[in-house]
Amino acid sequence: MTGVYDALGPQGFGAYEVDWESGSWTRVSRPPQGLLIPGFVDIHIHGAFGIDFMSATSEEMVLLCQKLQAQGYESFLPTTVTASSEAVLAAIGNLPSDPMITGFHLEGPFISSDYPGAQPPSAIALPPIGATNWDEVLDHPRLKLVTLAPEIPNALELIARLSNRGVMVSMGHTNATYDEARRGFEFGANHATHMFNAMRPFHHREASVVGYALTNEAVYTELIYDRLHVSPQSVKLLLKSKPADKVVAVSDSTLATGMPPNLKLEMWGVQVVTAKGEVRLADSGALAGSAITLLDAFRNLYEDFGAETAIRACCINPRLSMGWSTTPRVFVEMDKDLQIIGRRVAA
Repeated sequence: MTGVYDALGPQGFGAYEVDWESGSWTRVSRPPQGLLIPGFVDIHIHGAFGIDFMSATSEEMVLLCQKLQAQGYESFLPTTVTASSEAVLAAIGNLPSDPMITGFHLEGPFISSDYPGAQPPSAIALPPIGATNWDEVLDHPRLKLVTLAPEIPNALELIARLSNRGVMVSMGHTNATYDEARRGFEFGANHATHMFNAMRPFHHREASVVGYALTNEAVYTELIYDRLHVSPQSVKLLLKSKPADKVVAVSDSTLATGMPPNLKLEMWGVQVVTAKGEVRLADSGALAGSAITLLDAFRNLYEDFGAETAIRACCINPRLSMGWSTTPRVFVEMDKDLQIIGRRVAA
């Protein structure tokens, strides 16, 4: 069985005839029947559809997998929030063995108290020295990515410990200067978590972690593109500054994703309020993670920056950033309105 699709194939973006039995792709001039993309890979997602990784049962995580599959996902990294080692271990213990779950992302507690975002400030901690209760988390075989602030005491030692065993480290929720970010990179931190958000801002006399991430071509930069966390103009700057393979779309989705607007919820011990495509802290109105999936981010990027940028950011670059195979297990078919019309398993 074959089909003709617009896709990012071996000869760049264009129309390809795909033979699903042999797996061959042939560039053609015939009109495509739709858009074909690799399944989404989300390396930063706290939950969705009323489910939060930190409190979910194993059965709820299986349900989350099913709901994200319907959104075009191939895989994701359930992401923690700043909490005690006991709370994190409890969440990890409920992770099912599902092919969609490729590990977990530890966000916090080793972050800056100056830029907590929606992370619970009371649980922020310094990276451990010597044997501690955190060893079981930090040495866990399913740990794939850690977000931390490289400038805080003991952070460089933890970055080296993690990167030496193949765990990716991302600089986020950080007050790092340019030089402190550079040191973090030298010790092994090669990602920047939700670029521009919850980090020391760029200044023309001190470029900060933002300036370092923009100017070091080897640093992967996460991007939440709900058009709220980062403006289109800032994304344009990011895309001009970074190589095409270094911008990684993430959802930073929370349990508020897919929930009705004007709903008051408790999330991570604080009160939040939902709106269409967003969730905010009830007391301050600050953004509290996002209320989108990567499908939403893909559509926004497609509309504002084109198909190739959207496919790279949502489907290919996340795999590259984690050192995973770029050969998709799943392809998603879309119509001209970017509605999902099919899901195919690669040959």
